[in-house]
Amino acid sequence: MNTRLRLIALAAVFAFLTPTTFTLHARMPGPEAIDVPDGTRKCIKPKSRAPLPNDLLAPLTCVEPVVNVSVRPANESESFVVVNPTNTNNLVAFSNLDTANSIFRAYSTDAGASWTRGTVATGVACCDGQAAWDTFGNLFLVYINSSVNQINVILSTDGGVTFSAPVTAGTGSVDQPSIAVGNGSVWVDWNSSGSMVARGAPVTGLGAWGPFNALQTIPSATGSFGGIAVGPGPGGGKVIVTYQSPTGGQGPATIYANVDADGLGAGGFGARITVSTTNVGGFDYIPAQNERSIDAEAGLVWDATGGPFNNRIYLVYTDETVNENNDTDILMRTSTDDGATWSAPVRVNDDATTNSQFLPYVALDPTTGTVGVGFHDCRNDDGVNGTNNIPNDDAEYYGTFSTDGGVTWAPNMRLSGGFSNATDSGNGIDYGDYVGQSALAGKLYTVWADNANCDGTNPDGTLHAFDLYTNTLMLPGASPTPTPTATATATPTATPTSTPRATPTPRPRPTPPPRP
Repeated sequence: MNTRLRLIALAAVFAFLTPTTFTLHARMPGPEAIDVPDGTRKCIKPKSRAPLPNDLLAPLTCVEPVVNVSVRPANESESFVVVNPTNTNNLVAFSNLDTANSIFRAYSTDAGASWTRGTVATGVACCDGQAAWDTFGNLFLVYINSSVNQINVILSTDGGVTFSAPVTAGTGSVDQPSIAVGNGSVWVDWNSSGSMVARGAPVTGLGAWGPFNALQTIPSATGSFGGIAVGPGPGGGKVIVTYQSPTGGQGPATIYANVDADGLGAGGFGARITVSTTNVGGFDYIPAQNERSIDAEAGLVWDATGGPFNNRIYLVYTDETVNENNDTDILMRTSTDDGATWSAPVRVNDDATTNSQFLPYVALDPTTGTVGVGFHDCRNDDGVNGTNNIPNDDAEYYGTFSTDGGVTWAPNMRLSGGFSNATDSGNGIDYGDYVGQSALAGKLYTVWADNANCDGTNPDGTLHAFDLYTNTLMLPGASPTPTPTATATATPTATPTSTPRATPTPRPRPTPPPRP
């Protein structure tokens, strides 16, 4: 046994000796306890598990050129990154924090070589920050408030440096918001008491938007864990919402969609459309997310470029080759008739293993029509190559792209610098429930939760709490702005930290039966 394996074995002994307690997943303990509906994932921030002792493992050499975005103690996860269409050197990344009721925010003005760090919605946010940047330069961020009863939207007009006061889009029993922009509109959707709802608002210029239109109940949209996209068309663009049902259990489940054909017009969303079945349920446990579980995490984009694939909808999701065999794949279906019918699935990951791929996200480069997909991938963890002797529980981050409308996909490229292990992070939600990316001017911009610490910059050390890491996948069909040479990391901004509220740990195994 080599030195590294001896240290890993010692770490496992420490972890085994650490006592673990569990509480119910669906209720926050204490005087501010909040009941949440069955099947919710995103509005709960479980208590972090006890991490492994620090400094047991030294950093390894990065196998890919990565940059640490957060460089912050404790866990950051459920990340999102966006690029400014008016200035491709301006990137902004967001994530949950497991130690504060705030959204982590870092911005870069040199294409991701260095980052200025801080928080937004400081002291008043629970989680689930997702962002979209329109062609006027408006950066919208949607999140759930700290009381877990509001869907709020804030706006930055200065590249993510400052944000406006929140505008509340919805209240009540809320979960999983998503956000998308079109040519003259911004839309948000979320789960409200078990069903999907949405609202849109007009956008006429930099800082000129709103008010939101009336709340739209989406027909037969019982479900969650999906997304929203805006396409070409009148009223700021046609809109599609996707989600899966049921939201409990380990599968199978069905992915649905509804379309609003006139955008901000009076027409509203049409009847529910069946997109695909999947063996990945709302709480599907795999070795790489054995505490939190995954869902199918369907996501979509709608091509409004005016190019050869204009009006094509791309929908990405996770499936399992046989229910409960942990061989999960990333699949893509497309539609050319406003979501009425969908193509056969195409597999996006190109590995020949039976390992897990999960948490996919699809992004469209509006300058070229090239589509990129990023995802966590366990293909290289055979139990020998990895952080321990357990196969399929260590993940790396991968990306790929399609230039022919999603028919074929380029060889997958590893973007992360080394193996990460969610259990070792002590994070109550593992990698989280989603990872949001964006594409522009020949690049797929990616940010993900990572504890490989291959560059030695993670304050918590190797295989402990997650930091956010980034790497860029070059896309064909454009002449992107060259990435500047990395400079010294910017001085972090002051980050006020609120007193963390008591939160539950994830549910213990075995999985409860599917919930309505």
